[in-house]
Amino acid sequence: MQFNSLSYVLLLVTTLVAFFALGPRARTWLLIAASLVFYAAWSIPFTGLIVLSAMIDYTASLGIHAARTPGRRKAYLLLSLLSNLGLLGYFKYANFFLENIHAVFGDGVLGDGLSIVLPPGISFYTFQTMSYTIDVYRREITPTRSFSRLFLFVTFFPQLVAGPIERAGHLLTQFECVVRARFRVENLVVGTRMIIWGLAKKVLLADACAGLVDPVYAAPSHYDGWVLLVATYAFTLQIYFDFTAYSEIARGSARLFGVDLMRNFDQPYLVTNISEFWRRWHISLSTWIRDYVYLPLGGNRGSRPRVLFNLVLTMFLSGLWHGAAWTFVFWGLYHGVLLLLDVLLRRTPSAAAVRRRWPQATAALGWFLTFHLVVIGWVMFRAATMGDALAVLQGIGSGIGASLLAGAGPSALQLAFFTALAGLLWMARVERHHHLLARIDADAGASVVFYGGLVALMSLLGAGEGPAFIYFQF
Repeated sequence: MQFNSLSYVLLLVTTLVAFFALGPRARTWLLIAASLVFYAAWSIPFTGLIVLSAMIDYTASLGIHAARTPGRRKAYLLLSLLSNLGLLGYFKYANFFLENIHAVFGDGVLGDGLSIVLPPGISFYTFQTMSYTIDVYRREITPTRSFSRLFLFVTFFPQLVAGPIERAGHLLTQFECVVRARFRVENLVVGTRMIIWGLAKKVLLADACAGLVDPVYAAPSHYDGWVLLVATYAFTLQIYFDFTAYSEIARGSARLFGVDLMRNFDQPYLVTNISEFWRRWHISLSTWIRDYVYLPLGGNRGSRPRVLFNLVLTMFLSGLWHGAAWTFVFWGLYHGVLLLLDVLLRRTPSAAAVRRRWPQATAALGWFLTFHLVVIGWVMFRAATMGDALAVLQGIGSGIGASLLAGAGPSALQLAFFTALAGLLWMARVERHHHLLARIDADAGASVVFYGGLVALMSLLGAGEGPAFIYFQF
């Protein structure tokens, strides 16, 4: 059930109307039922896996809370970690492991290959349930004794399949108030705006970019350097618009019920260094990995080699979280190396002196380099294989170089695309400094015209449900 589908709209509206017609206890079970219907539309058998994951962490969290010795507390924590990581490892990485074993040692070394289907959203809800138990272990929260409340925390349908990855301290506590809350027009208006804005990003921008990306990345060796560059820039826009669209629709859907989900993006393409990029891109995952992987490894404490090792290992795991493929592994390692170099450079006295002397020039150069380093990373993220990724990068470098040496350049349409790209980045900068969307939201008349216009445009240009959201595959 896609967010950009009529079936989702019907589920959302029906659940919302019923929610405010029922009492507090029934509201919890209504949201659980709606969440299970939403997930069952993806996969009925795998709903049992979510129930199992929730039961494991419900048991582990209460066991940790009741335990009187450190050993028993650790035993219950290990129950959660090993169970959740075991399920994630089997369903997401077993095929990848066997394929690589067979590639090295030959077919049949470990028996026939497996055909394991990846449960929708398992990477997201597994991290969410584990964080709950870890927070209980750290004594940061008290575990709930209500299984229904915890199960709703795990399955809440607006963020079940692709996040944001919420923390119990933020989301679980909201459910205790929301199920008793009265209907508020403000939540209806704000939530509807978010949903329309998210759908507009998906239908009008992300899906349009997909048409430039998909055929080129399906056979990169068939295209020249300029086409490859356009497709790569287009994917840079597509993945941002697609994922922010999903996040906006998720946040808007939750807001209709009075639930505030965390913001997942903060203009990541406007940053001037790669460390800042990761503070603004997929914030719920970045902060999860920081709090539950990077800091437990030692974070920025200890010797410089240890800190740099922690950075690279953390980003390697981030890449592996995205998918069981070498493209994601190398994408994660690539960003780990970029973070390593960024830390080393910013600690260099001469670099700090240059930034102080020419702040505007270094900021502009930092933005240009950071943006294009991220773009290079997206080549690995999007390509089907590392061979395809190298073909794209080689094609851009040698193809455009040969074209310029021959006195040729991009076509008029390609120039138009580059101009549109620059315009979108400029508009993002203007929005960040002048808060244009917030000004529109503050004016009732302007808001009706703007969001009504977006709905009209989507009605005219949108055709069917369109492609699935990119992060649904994780």
